[in-house]
Amino acid sequence: MVERVLADPPVVHYLTYEDLQNRRLTGVHSTEGACYRFLAATCGPGSRTLETGAGISTVLFAAWGCEHTCVTPAQVEVDALVAYCQERRIPTDRVTFRVGPSEVVLSHGDPGASALDVVFIDGGHGFPIPMIDWFYGAAGLRRGGVLVVDDVHLPAVKILRSFLDLDPRWDRLERTSKWAAYERLGDGPLGEDWYDQPFYRMPGSRLRPVGPWEDRMRRLARPVRSALNRRLGR
Repeated sequence: MVERVLADPPVVHYLTYEDLQNRRLTGVHSTEGACYRFLAATCGPGSRTLETGAGISTVLFAAWGCEHTCVTPAQVEVDALVAYCQERRIPTDRVTFRVGPSEVVLSHGDPGASALDVVFIDGGHGFPIPMIDWFYGAAGLRRGGVLVVDDVHLPAVKILRSFLDLDPRWDRLERTSKWAAYERLGDGPLGEDWYDQPFYRMPGSRLRPVGPWEDRMRRLARPVRSALNRRLGR
């Protein structure tokens, strides 16, 4: 099924600014074939799945018979996906579309309920949307459920990937330069305080908390550093 859909992908996205201005769908954004094959090996009929963003993955989740929730910002994408599936006799009766920005839809609760088997994050990539998608979406994953994050090379998603690599609540399963997959080792809400997070304690991290004396020394040194940079013409 993966190879079939990759060879005949749905046209559901605006690929250029001109397309957006003219409201013309011309193609589909996608990830690596290996990512779709990983998802195929991870879920099947009856799997409870959630994704942010819509496209090839939505078609595949439908074809696999998943109890799937797709959060996408535009009704035109939903209409194009449903038409594509109908033309190819891929049932969509188990797919629930939630139309709206994922940071709004997910934060209002119950987009895919709980005890999810797979969460695929591939929606908005501007900061901090990937983190919001993870915080609300992946909170519904059951223990042993799988999180897949696409476009890990982009700045905001890269921060999320770096956090997950260090978070003891997740075990990394697969990684390429484009996507990463993790197994959830716990369950329930994902909120926790900063002192429980190894991400803050990375050597040399700008996010590392500093004590009052270190903070004071930095503030005292700032005017000296600025004056030196002006003298050196930086």
